[in-house]
Amino acid sequence: MNATTLLVGLASGAASAALTFAVGAGSLFSVFLAIFAQLPILIAALGWRHHAGLIGSIAGSVFVYLLLDFDGALGYALSVALPAWWLGYLALLGQPADPDRPEQGMVWYPIGRLLAWAAVIGIVLVVGAVLVQSGGVEAYRATLRAAFTDIMKLHTESVPKDAAQPNEADIKNIVEFLVIMLPPMIAAFWTVVAMLNMWVAGRVVRASGRLVRPWPELAAFNLPALTLMALIGGIAGSFAPGLFGFAAGIVCAAFTVLFATLGLAFLHVATRGRPGRSLLLGISYALLCILPWAGALAALGVFEFLFGLRARMAAASLPPKPSL
Repeated sequence: MNATTLLVGLASGAASAALTFAVGAGSLFSVFLAIFAQLPILIAALGWRHHAGLIGSIAGSVFVYLLLDFDGALGYALSVALPAWWLGYLALLGQPADPDRPEQGMVWYPIGRLLAWAAVIGIVLVVGAVLVQSGGVEAYRATLRAAFTDIMKLHTESVPKDAAQPNEADIKNIVEFLVIMLPPMIAAFWTVVAMLNMWVAGRVVRASGRLVRPWPELAAFNLPALTLMALIGGIAGSFAPGLFGFAAGIVCAAFTVLFATLGLAFLHVATRGRPGRSLLLGISYALLCILPWAGALAALGVFEFLFGLRARMAAASLPPKPSL
């Protein structure tokens, strides 16, 4: 480790901490900035190796501690800094394709496994936060239920008297829906944010010429075999009561993001060379926040996973072999 690595690490930690604190401004733009709190550490880890990323993680945590408190620093370290360093470390793992023939190049850590790590980290963070902060699922849900009920009452009171008013049953149903959906949505959102930060960091480091790893063909990535089992287990287990069902729902949400991403990868391949490709892909990305569309993309990703649709399309596009 040299002085440059140390300085880059310290700078990345300071930038990451600053982006984290941006959310305190309360504006929509500040929330947008906070989404990229992992980015400086990822850039440091990818461009100056994982040592710089680790220094950035430690430095950022120290900055948050000095400006806030220990609990804030711990939350930042676990949810932002250390995951960014770990994902950057994994991204540059590689080994020679043939140790006896260096000219054969390197085999790099698969993109699909990187995405799976992002999902697993998001799951652990949400489940861990619920258990540590609330002591259990029911206590956590009771806290959320009370908060959402107060919000709904304030909203109802602000509605003009002559306007349609939701009744108590409607309010209760909305609150229960939010209580059930919020934790899985947080895990899914964290997974998306981690993937977005990795992509942006890779692009930035690649543009600087410091990316050691060749830029992968993202539309060709594949998910590990266990991801489908995790998705199926999450869907089935989410109907169970208690902590198991709660955790299974979070697993389902995070891995749905992975298979929706695989579905998008299939669309990228299937639309190559076709008119209206940019429009179709743009609409597909824009509609990701709509749950039925995300579910449809995830189903498409499952079909791709099971049947290798991209490989079949590639084989079908090859010219026929000449007959003898």
